[in-house]
Amino acid sequence: MRKTVHQDIYISLVMFIISFLLYIQTFKMIEEAALFPRILLLLFGTFGIFILIGGIKKTKALHNGQAETYEGDEEALNLRILKAPITTLIIVGIYVFLMNFIGFFPATILFMASFLAYMKVKSWKGYVFTIGGLNLFVYLVFVIQLNVQLPAGIFFE
Repeated sequence: MRKTVHQDIYISLVMFIISFLLYIQTFKMIEEAALFPRILLLLFGTFGIFILIGGIKKTKALHNGQAETYEGDEEALNLRILKAPITTLIIVGIYVFLMNFIGFFPATILFMASFLAYMKVKSWKGYVFTIGGLNLFVYLVFVIQLNVQLPAGIFFE
């Protein structure tokens, strides 16, 4: 008999790793500014503990021969289910990488266009108004009103 581990254990381990790595990053911040992220990361880790406890119980139930039941539209994780989140994560990663080279606004235009294409938006008006509206909003609120310096990219410095 093959020993199986419930998927919740893997999810909780990923949550612990993310919490730990981001918590370490808070030590590079100003002490007062680091307080809120630390609280959120500890809360995230606490939720990971609850998921781990549930995963251990579900793993024991699987080993005792009980069939796993899912509620609602929940189902076991597989590559088909993870395809959309992984693709989105890759698109966001490319966006963050490009932002350092070409700047915030050009990277945002490329990101929004590629993400809308991935989401199968057909209307060119949807592209124009979404991309233009988002960039206009960010420019007016953050650049003009709040005077925030957005990444210019290495090509435009």
